[in-house]
Amino acid sequence: MLPGHIATKGVNMSSNELKKDIKRAAKKVLPDPAIRKIRAYRKTRKGSEPKPNTYRSSQTYTVVTAVYNVEAYLDDFFTSLYNQTMFKESIRVIAVDDGSTDLSAEIIKRWQDRWPGAITYLKKENGGQASARNLGMNHTESEWVTFIDPDDFVSKRYFEEVDRAIVAWPSVQMVSCRLVYFFEKGRRYSDTHPLNNNYKHGDKFYSALDEHIPMQFSMSTAFFKMSVIKDRGLKISEDIKPNFEDGHFVGRYLLELTAGVVGFLSKPRYYYRKRESGTSTIDGSWRDTNKLISVPRYGYLDLLQYSKRVRRFYPVNIQKTILYDLSYYLGWFVNRPQRSRFAEEAGVQEEFLDLLREIFACIDTKVLFDFPGRFLRFAHKAAISQFFMTREPPYQIAYVTSIDLPKKLIHIRTCSKKIAFYLDGKVLTPIRSKRVGNSFFGVNLYDTYELSFKFERQNQVLSYVGKKRESARLTVDGKQFENSLSVREAIRRYTRNWSAYEQKGSTWIIMDRDTQADDNGEHFYRYMMRNHPEQRCLFALRKESPDWKRLAQEGFNLLNFGSKAHELELRKCSMIISSHADNFVHSYFQDNFFKSKKFIFLQHGLTVHNLSTWLNGKPISLLAAASTEEYHSFVDDGSPYEIAPESVTLSGFPRHDALLKMQSSRRFSQQARHAIMIAPTWRASLVGNTLGLGNNREFKDSFLVSEYKETWESFLNNSTLKKLAKKNSCEVLFVPHANIAPYIETGAFSVPDYITVHTNNRDRSIQECFCSASVCITDYSSMAFDVAYLGKECIFYQFDREFFYGGAQVYSQGYFDYERDGFGPVVDNENDLLAELEKLAARDFKPDDVYKKRMEETFAFRDGKCCERVYEAIMQLDEPRS
Repeated sequence: MLPGHIATKGVNMSSNELKKDIKRAAKKVLPDPAIRKIRAYRKTRKGSEPKPNTYRSSQTYTVVTAVYNVEAYLDDFFTSLYNQTMFKESIRVIAVDDGSTDLSAEIIKRWQDRWPGAITYLKKENGGQASARNLGMNHTESEWVTFIDPDDFVSKRYFEEVDRAIVAWPSVQMVSCRLVYFFEKGRRYSDTHPLNNNYKHGDKFYSALDEHIPMQFSMSTAFFKMSVIKDRGLKISEDIKPNFEDGHFVGRYLLELTAGVVGFLSKPRYYYRKRESGTSTIDGSWRDTNKLISVPRYGYLDLLQYSKRVRRFYPVNIQKTILYDLSYYLGWFVNRPQRSRFAEEAGVQEEFLDLLREIFACIDTKVLFDFPGRFLRFAHKAAISQFFMTREPPYQIAYVTSIDLPKKLIHIRTCSKKIAFYLDGKVLTPIRSKRVGNSFFGVNLYDTYELSFKFERQNQVLSYVGKKRESARLTVDGKQFENSLSVREAIRRYTRNWSAYEQKGSTWIIMDRDTQADDNGEHFYRYMMRNHPEQRCLFALRKESPDWKRLAQEGFNLLNFGSKAHELELRKCSMIISSHADNFVHSYFQDNFFKSKKFIFLQHGLTVHNLSTWLNGKPISLLAAASTEEYHSFVDDGSPYEIAPESVTLSGFPRHDALLKMQSSRRFSQQARHAIMIAPTWRASLVGNTLGLGNNREFKDSFLVSEYKETWESFLNNSTLKKLAKKNSCEVLFVPHANIAPYIETGAFSVPDYITVHTNNRDRSIQECFCSASVCITDYSSMAFDVAYLGKECIFYQFDREFFYGGAQVYSQGYFDYERDGFGPVVDNENDLLAELEKLAARDFKPDDVYKKRMEETFAFRDGKCCERVYEAIMQLDEPRS
């Protein structure tokens, strides 16, 4: 029983009253994420289970499915068809085996025995999904055909709902069904497909000649009439690879219709499987040059030319279809130069850009700028218009990124210099400005501008207009204001809902990871505890963390992350200060909560890679930088980072103060024994999704067969490493990244007994590891910089450089070049790694002069005052601007 809230009304409570009391009591003690999970679970429990084989269809339907090595999924596929409410004799399946090398054929034949006469099995040499579907269509005898993929499945009333619609609308020519994601890991369903707004308000039918028919990309989720396909001689293009052959076929099918209607049905659900291994065709296509040449030429451009021949113009729905698909190219490649390097190496970069120019020449400016912003943001629309179409945007949009009330500053982002601002009719000049470059396949596709404007009074009117007098709009928290608004209205809109997070007093919540301390957050908290006890500070950490007991004994005022107490303190705090910038740190409540607080990002390590695609958009009030080059990479004109220059402080890292002090202590200054520290970073593609709010993650089976695991295990188990360590009296420390540590702790990663493993459940501080180390062997980890801060050499083992920078992480290569700027040699194989380690050991682990000089020049400060500088920068945040 929940404490104190249920039994107070006596024994005569009704069951409904009791339920309401339980719910109220639960809300008082359970954290918000737990409440949301309970609500979501209750939704899944509603509704009755449909019975198979109970609905008599008006006709027969054929499912053509292209089968290639899907033995793991075929039973789910056939079961979902076999258990339809529609009578089984009304469904036919043509399974085209496209050269499978697994047990797919045996499984299909087993289902043929179970479902006599319903399943046709065809075998062909491997030629791709399009050729398999074309063969299946040639054997289709029914009027209606659909193309469900063999790794997907459908709801039990799927065919019944479609048949009822076809009966009710005799002139219907195509039917589209709702797609729902099925995540194999955790068997989780998610109705979040970007186009599902087409189905949210019941069934809808459109004239086949209406050029505003909603976008339809998938053949799998749609039903087509074979009479149309045969009469028009339609085939699925086998030239379009690796994707968009569906969108191309659907587009041509719609263009050939001369009468009738097209239906979008909300009830039948198509479950699209997101494989745990990420091996769906779409998931693995971005490094294929066909994606840059075949899809644009034979897909987008051909469809536009086809529409011109058939309709003599470019219908809006065709233009939108192509804009939607191309929006993913911009999202994937903008500011990710390493992702497009393969195109440069293959010599197709210029050809791809030329194809885009040809495609965008067919797109109407009005269609482009009317396209919903949730699919294609204004900056990308303006870039398309200016760079590819050589047309000026018909209007401009600027965005209020933040409002600093104490300093009376409005921070605005624009997509052009061609927009003028006025305050009470007088020209407004920004007190600070910064240009942000945005690269795309080797060119600077567009610039944005970060501007800071000073205001004096809230009753002042801010107005704006394009410099050629075109309309301009200012977006404040998702709402657009055309031409002008008062400062008061901008503040009111920006601060809406802040009452739920009303600041009470001045509390600073400081943290590192929710599961682990011992980073810049911990060291800054310790500084505050010792030097500024007048400031109320709390340190957030999960109670089950191995660091909890240690910090409690030291006197830290701890806050159990994720608890109700944590949420209450978050609501009323003034500052959130952390070494990590994950959403659960600064945006815990997943609304505009973060705008009512100041978020200080202490960083986990030096930012030497290009992290702009991850960091841009985060609500950073202040970022602590540790090197001059790093600082300039954030604040200089042309930087890919949107953060304002005044929001970056060159302070050094709080943990470096403690690192210097520890290194100079007798324990380490007189240390006789060497230590070899091995500290690889993680790979985003090899770890599971986060479990709720926090850093805990699902276990991912693909890690077990990864090159990463195999390579690092091989080195750790190399007998030469063991002999070298013994010969030089070295301790060997293995320090895996926190996201990799669970695989070591569960025994999924083999580490020899003589190696000391430092994971989340460790006995010593990571600072001690840095001080103990005589050398750091890593791939790309920022730990190399902590070791170099102490004047120790590193060896960079980068065996998967192309993979790592080719999209495996959330960042790409930045200003730091490991060969040119690194603190030791760069190798790509185990033999060279061991050879370099032996050379270093032979000179008693003393760094080479070249690397020593780089270490000395990299860091801005080694004076033990980094915490002090961070504190002073934080205090300046709330000081009014003179």
